[in-house]
Amino acid sequence: MLKLLFILDKYFKLLSNLIFGLAIFIIIFQILYTSFPYFRQAHFEISYKFANLIFSGYALGLIISLTFAAKQTFIKIARVILSVFTFTYFMISIFWITGLFNSSIDIEGFRQFFALAVGFIAMSFKISSLGNTQIHPALLFVLSFIFLILFGTFTLMLPVATYKNISFLDALFTSTSAVTVTGLAVLDTGKDFTLFGQSIIIILIQLGGLGVLTVTNIFALLFKSSTSFKNRMMVSEMIKELDNNNTFQTLFKIILITFLVELTGAILIFISIYGDRAVSNNPFFFSVFHSISAFCNGGFSTLTNSLYESTVRFNYPLQMIVGWLIITGGLGYTVMINHYYQLKNISIRLLSKITVLRIPYKNQINRTTTNSWLILFTTSILLVTGTVLFFVGEYDGTLKEHTLAGKIFVSIFNAITPRTAGFNNINMAEMGIPALMLTMALMWIGASPGSTGGGIKTTTFAVALLNLWNQITGKEKMIVRLKEIPFYVINQVNAVILLSIFAISFGTFLISFFENQLLFKDILFECISAYSTVGLSIGITGSLHDASQIVLIILMFLGRVSFLTFLIALLARFSGKEKSCTPYYPKENVFIN
Repeated sequence: MLKLLFILDKYFKLLSNLIFGLAIFIIIFQILYTSFPYFRQAHFEISYKFANLIFSGYALGLIISLTFAAKQTFIKIARVILSVFTFTYFMISIFWITGLFNSSIDIEGFRQFFALAVGFIAMSFKISSLGNTQIHPALLFVLSFIFLILFGTFTLMLPVATYKNISFLDALFTSTSAVTVTGLAVLDTGKDFTLFGQSIIIILIQLGGLGVLTVTNIFALLFKSSTSFKNRMMVSEMIKELDNNNTFQTLFKIILITFLVELTGAILIFISIYGDRAVSNNPFFFSVFHSISAFCNGGFSTLTNSLYESTVRFNYPLQMIVGWLIITGGLGYTVMINHYYQLKNISIRLLSKITVLRIPYKNQINRTTTNSWLILFTTSILLVTGTVLFFVGEYDGTLKEHTLAGKIFVSIFNAITPRTAGFNNINMAEMGIPALMLTMALMWIGASPGSTGGGIKTTTFAVALLNLWNQITGKEKMIVRLKEIPFYVINQVNAVILLSIFAISFGTFLISFFENQLLFKDILFECISAYSTVGLSIGITGSLHDASQIVLIILMFLGRVSFLTFLIALLARFSGKEKSCTPYYPKENVFIN
């Protein structure tokens, strides 16, 4: 065992470089093999089959060796799971070469999935190691989204991804919308994209929702348990983990919670449409696609009219399941982790009372944090207020075709989906002005920090209102639940709100200039939807000119990475100035009101 540890430590860089190179080769050749008949000729195919077998065998050997070398329990468990996953890939590669089970199992389909998955995992270590360089974390965060958007763009342009050739701009718009988990579409996801193309879109949504660096760091940790302090700090900032010592344990919990919720959602969606062939010819893929899209607040649907499609328009259980997934994904991982510890503490305390089990219990105080309280309180207020106002405003409008119970369910859904999911179960173009304004307000506020959603965030909105109340009442400090909110947080809130207003206003101005035949309210709605990464539309997205689509692409990108983060990244890239102590200056009053 000691000898194995010595070899792995000494030659780890060489071993990781080798698997990184093989992974790139496998992924590139997979794209060429899938998309172009020329690369499916006999000599290419046999070479690729053996290269695929070598890669799967090497990956399996490396991960088994790392499993034996692991010291931390949660790392060992994760590597065992990955070993089983890689072993399955290795066996499928053997079946592919020998031709075994080809008639009874879709060997080629499974092999493609495992090749891309293991290839991405193998590349993760090198991608995550960029966090150890001199690149500013904000710039690295922005670049990771740019890289994923461009990768998605070129992948969606492959002949195998669509039923017809699409332009670079259409592919770029779709990729940006998926990676930024927006949901605005210039093409019909269900009709214009093949199963392969739809799979690419849902992978982009998943990676965009979790964050590229979050995913690559969790997979990189499977290859090497240790990581640099700088990389740990960067990941802590991304997932909002205050204790650096728990960063990667929290990261594992985030991935586990994500897949458990998405799996539960997929099962419930499958049950809600079971036996209804009119909804989809592939109910399994439909369920997985919509579960991931809902939890990640993606808003993409394989149905042409989303949940307003006649086959699901009155399927209220399906709509409530999607609504639950949207809320869960939009609360943020900090809330999930906070309540995970509370539930864990309660469960252990209850089990310890069962004498036979002899489970030791140590009382731990796990209170709801101020951040979690603000998120839950604000989300509840917005949900209740949004439901009531939408119900009243659209009772004789878009809700007219529903029963009383249906009206309530649809109203609840339309209080949820603008923050920031993008699924629609009504005809958005027929909404009255009050409901339209309500929807735009909910879109602007958005989801919660550290979540898969966009918008200015619930905590930003809450702190802004509390600050306004302080100004009215003459209070100098902001106190929430006997805790003081730091002044720099209030400054950040002001910056986020100001930048969002600027981005939406300037985007609306530009599109109004390019599309002078459209109504102002429709353009404003589209811009808020894009910047807040919502995906709801009055129906004008597909008819916009190229220049207007580029404006929406920029808005979606800025909304997902955060306009403030983008500006910090730009400053870090071009200024080259390091932080220094600010000298003391005398104070002087400036009249505001």
